[in-house]
Amino acid sequence: MPGPRPRIARSSKNCPGKVGVPASRRVSEVETTKQHSTRPRNWTGWTGWTSWISEHAYLLLAAGAALVLTRTVDFSPPPLVRLDESAHGGVVGSLPVQEFSDQLRSPQVAQIKATLRRYDDPDLNVTADSHEFDDRGELLSQPVVTTPLGTGAAIEQTIRLERGKLELDLQIHATPRLGRAAGPSGGAEPVTRLEHQISIHSRREGWSGRERRVHLDTSGTLDDVEARGHRLVFSVDQHLFSLDLELHRPLGAV
Repeated sequence: MPGPRPRIARSSKNCPGKVGVPASRRVSEVETTKQHSTRPRNWTGWTGWTSWISEHAYLLLAAGAALVLTRTVDFSPPPLVRLDESAHGGVVGSLPVQEFSDQLRSPQVAQIKATLRRYDDPDLNVTADSHEFDDRGELLSQPVVTTPLGTGAAIEQTIRLERGKLELDLQIHATPRLGRAAGPSGGAEPVTRLEHQISIHSRREGWSGRERRVHLDTSGTLDDVEARGHRLVFSVDQHLFSLDLELHRPLGAV
């Protein structure tokens, strides 16, 4: 009697042409797939960091916004940078000295120059009739204006000191005129007189607001300002200043 026939793998009726897979093999493939899906990602490479940043970009944006809102991003100057608490703003270095124009020809026109200096030592013995300590003074302002005889000229400037905490308001109104020298004879040659009004105020920022003070408020007529000039000395807090008025008019008959 013949023995049992060997089994032959047959295709499934629902999936023609598909060969059956042993159960042990199917279980092995499922376990391998699970191992690949649960294996941790490797973030050590450049590609890994790029993927991480792409997936968590919202966290970086949120952190940046928090820094801005809480003002935790501060800037401070490097250690080698020193801020001068008493420096005036607007100019780096020393100002060039302004001279009277040598192109001025008409004797009917005059030039007026106002020179403002601040000295490095508030205890210097600066006087109105001496220029001994001019080299110790820092040139803060030196405007030169041109005006016809009998016509007023105005100089108005604001000088900021102590990084803007202290402000000086300088106002000068001057009118050059021809006149006779003082004395019994009156002099043979006319002299150039300067009618002037000078006002210097200061403003300082404080805890109670802005404080305004008057340091100079004077007016008068200067007879020989063209030859001798005119100087005023004043102080504001710990600062010592001098203000020089000078006048130049070409020689000739008017």
